[in-house]
Amino acid sequence: MNDHSGSEPLLEPGAGPGSARLRSSGRAEPETRAPSLLAPGESCWRIEPAQRIGVLIDTAEYFRALRSASVAAQSHVVIIGWDVDSRTNLSPHARPSDGLPATLLPFLKALLKRRPELHVYIVAWDFSVIYTLEREFLPSFTFSHVHPRLHFVLDDEHALGASQHQKLVVIDDRLAFVGGMDLTIRRWDRPAHEPHDKRRLDPNAEPYGPMHDLQLCLDGPAARALAELAWHRWDTAVARHPQAFARIRPAPSSFGDAELWPDRVRVDFADIPIGICRTHEGTLEQPRPTREIEVVTRAALLAARRYVYIENQYLTSSVATRAIAYSLQAATGPQFVVVLPKVECGWLEQSSMGMLRQRVLAQLHAADLHGRLHVYYPKLPDESQYSLNVHSKLVVVDDRFLKLGSANLSNRSLGLDTECDVAIEASGASAERTRAGIAGVVQRLLAEHLELSLEQCTAPFADGAELVEFIEAYRGRPRCLEPLPVTQESAPIDLAAIGDWVFDPERPMAAETFIASLFPAHVRHPLLRSAVACVAMLVPVLVLSFLRHHNADSPALQHALQTLRDPVYAALCIGVSYALGCLLFAPITVLLATTVVLFDPLSAFGFGFCGAMLGATLTYTIGRIWRRPTLRYLRQRPAWHLYRLLHERALRATVLARLLPAGNFTGSNLLAGALNLAFWRFACGNAIGLSLGISWLVWFARTLASTFREPSLQHVLQCCALAGGMLGLCFVLARVFAATTVTAQARTP
Repeated sequence: MNDHSGSEPLLEPGAGPGSARLRSSGRAEPETRAPSLLAPGESCWRIEPAQRIGVLIDTAEYFRALRSASVAAQSHVVIIGWDVDSRTNLSPHARPSDGLPATLLPFLKALLKRRPELHVYIVAWDFSVIYTLEREFLPSFTFSHVHPRLHFVLDDEHALGASQHQKLVVIDDRLAFVGGMDLTIRRWDRPAHEPHDKRRLDPNAEPYGPMHDLQLCLDGPAARALAELAWHRWDTAVARHPQAFARIRPAPSSFGDAELWPDRVRVDFADIPIGICRTHEGTLEQPRPTREIEVVTRAALLAARRYVYIENQYLTSSVATRAIAYSLQAATGPQFVVVLPKVECGWLEQSSMGMLRQRVLAQLHAADLHGRLHVYYPKLPDESQYSLNVHSKLVVVDDRFLKLGSANLSNRSLGLDTECDVAIEASGASAERTRAGIAGVVQRLLAEHLELSLEQCTAPFADGAELVEFIEAYRGRPRCLEPLPVTQESAPIDLAAIGDWVFDPERPMAAETFIASLFPAHVRHPLLRSAVACVAMLVPVLVLSFLRHHNADSPALQHALQTLRDPVYAALCIGVSYALGCLLFAPITVLLATTVVLFDPLSAFGFGFCGAMLGATLTYTIGRIWRRPTLRYLRQRPAWHLYRLLHERALRATVLARLLPAGNFTGSNLLAGALNLAFWRFACGNAIGLSLGISWLVWFARTLASTFREPSLQHVLQCCALAGGMLGLCFVLARVFAATTVTAQARTP
């Protein structure tokens, strides 16, 4: 995030509904806002009518509504999530009133048993290794083979570094839930948010902190449109598994006509149009960026006249920051009420997104020339152990516009991850009813945060100043909205320096075009390349074996070999040699061949493996820390094909890179680090590939040495067989990799 002074324009020339353009003089041109903030194809995907819309506040209400609607389902339930955990507790009661189990997977199994025609489809993000300790272990194994009508798939069809972040549930294509709530653990909570609620326990019976979130429940044609989006996500996720998943959708005639609207869910809006907005960067093969959420968010913030009410998990988006700062610098404009969590969850978020948020807030306060920015956190009666985790993603503008969904106000959500938001705008014949509904949502949220009755919050706010005065009037109570301090305190480890392009990038963290231009779509002439590469690898072994055999009596050689028999000295020499060799882009085959020739087979394997892993880790770390210089440097160097599928096939690609002797060892390691390839996949791939490769080298060198000592037809044939075997393996691997690449491209829509 770049710093801006108060006199500099913070808004780039706009392009979208409601955007104002800023001249170099700092004055805004006359506003050219379109009649509506929602423009299909630009700021939203589609505009569809919704019969009923209910805003569900906090997860207890959502889980209760979801259970009620699922029990009434006749055809199918489609679940799309950032995380879906089989252990999710959908009810605080051990025996819920619907007679079904409380936790998610047993609930679904019992539901499928009760309704023989029902199918359940689940799509969850194929998460990054960084979340391994926070996620359920092997979710595919947990959900698979549980029931023939329960279908589960991990979704990895997104841009490199992106995530599947939609939180969407569709029932019979007639009822939809969309918002910020995942069906995962440590989410259930009630609006009271008691700091020590004994029902708030994770699967290990450990307590977790209070959680505040929002979800929409809606039906009518808008729900059918969201069903199309959910089915598209399912089709995309299972495209690589045609044999494992049946892609036949239920026939529309089987959807039934039973009443699905959940009991006890109030209707906040009726018979109004809504806009469905998306973020999707596309994939490597089909980069089709969709940034409707970014466009509508910027347009709504710039169109505000009285007030903007925001609840969000993050505030790190450069687009949102520029739009808010522009409004704050103007002589007249809206009041901004922003509700954020007091602190982020865990040291990683505090050290990355938390530090980024502090920088953004400092910039916004500097731009707030007229005192219209009010940033709060929800205060609880006892915060000695927990503070309220605000997880909602809500933007309200002037009782005219409401946007709620899965997208945070972060660069990732507005430009990289796969997101889905629903936007409601007061316009047309239903404008007054819609305005009343939007005001009602804000009033319900204030009633929760300030611990007031809904009747105490029903007075409409004529302007943003009245909204701020109302909030300030209840400051100091056990539950209230307290100003969020902007501190310069540093986190345990300050990762914000690389946060913009690692933790919160606006675009794929390692430009897809770089990968596409570096690596051909398929492997051309794999036999020729593999043969040349193998011969190149054999040359050092042949030369060194020959020199050692014919100079066996050399005093200098004997002295060097005697010195290397000291394990400590040998380990030191190997470590320094491999580290310097990798930094100088020396071929790893030369280093390994030298090690194999100088040491006995067991020592050669150990030293070669440890030295190669040391060099790989060192160069991977350099690439990861100095990402941008690395990518600029590698663009100027020749590269090979083996990392085309780094994100989708990370472990396999690394193994192939080590077994198939193509490309530069150092270059591929630097690239893996720069592309933020999960380290455990990188390390495991190197360990597997190097173990097999070094074992073959040791075997070949030992056979070659025997051939030099005792030339015979048997030894020569053994050497030829080993060399031919490696050539054959390389040929097969290259052909398999080429076929897999072509197949993956063919299946990409």
